[in-house]
Parts: sequence; structure tokens; C-alpha cells
Amino acid sequence: MGALLTDMLQRAQRSRRVVAVQTGGPMLLGYVLSHNAELLLLRTLTRQGLPTGVQTLSMHSVTQVHFDDRYVRLIEFKEHNPEVVYGLPAVPDGISSEDLSVAALLQKAHETHQLLQLETYSDTSFYGYVARLTEDELLLEVYTQFAEADGHSVMDVDSIRSVVWSNEDTRTIELLRKQPGALDKLGEG
Repeated sequence: MGALLTDMLQRAQRSRRVVAVQTGGPMLLGYVLSHNAELLLLRTLTRQGLPTGVQTLSMHSVTQVHFDDRYVRLIEFKEHNPEVVYGLPAVPDGISSEDLSVAALLQKAHETHQLLQLETYSDTSFYGYVARLTEDELLLEVYTQFAEADGHSVMDVDSIRSVVWSNEDTRTIELLRKQPGALDKLGEG
């Protein structure tokens, strides 16, 4: 890697922005602390935006660097909003052990307009709001992890393996929906 990589690393360091660095191993996320022709020094982050340490990488092992893309901005957003993203998860009110079921949780989510993550038996996962619900089916208003509307999906209630009422991803999506353009604004300033 040469001048383009150096320019990008300098830009990320000057603007104090996160980069994603691909080497022969797993992708690393972090802030550029220093770099030269031999080494890159990063203050590393988890995919949740939480600091993990300081790590050096051989510049010869770096195959890709990503800066200011949607995924990196999402990590920065989580890092800057920990009180909401990692706050105490909401619990559905009014659900007792007697009526605890997938159907009851879906009905409660429909009534309260709660964003859910639905995991199905076919190993697919959806984020969204229950738009309509019958005894056997539901219509889900679907969103991506970046809080972008992604159409509607109809699914059989019996195909749902797990209902995630509130987690890091659902809280992030809800916060991004309340702050339109928040990911785009991270690079400004």
C-alpha cells in the first residue's frame, strides 16, 4: 500500500475518525494514533464502539482500509450514544407468564409500536414494526441495521423462532429513526 493509504490514514488521524482495517485476520476498528511505512498504531474498538486497547499492525499486512463508510459511521454513532444504545433494555409491560407466547409478544409490539428483531427458523433475522397481525400471519414493516426502510414482509407466526424485544441493534435503529441523517452528519464538523 502506498500514497493513497497514507493520505487516508492521515485524514482519519486529523479528523479523529474511526477506520476499519483489513489484514490477513479479522477486520479491526479504531482510531489512528500514529503510522509510518512500517507500523500502524490504532486505539481499537469493538463493533459496539467500545474501546478495547492499543494495537500495532504491520503496514505490510494491511490489505484494505475503510473510512467514512456506512458501517464505520454506524460504529461511531454507537460510540457517541452509549446511554441509549447500551441502556437498560425495555421489557414488555403487561405480559405475564400465563400468556407469554410469540403471538402475545407480537400483539403487544403492534399495540405499542415497538421495534423488534425477529429471528426465524430459516435462520433469517428481520428488524421492524408489526404493521398487521392475524392469528396465523404478520405483516412486518422492515428496516435495515442502518434504519433505512426496507419494505414489508409477510411471515407465518409459527416461523418465528425468537422475538428480541430490545437489544443494541433495535435501540440503535430507533435512535437513528428519531435523528434522520445522523450517520451522514458524523463526518461533518
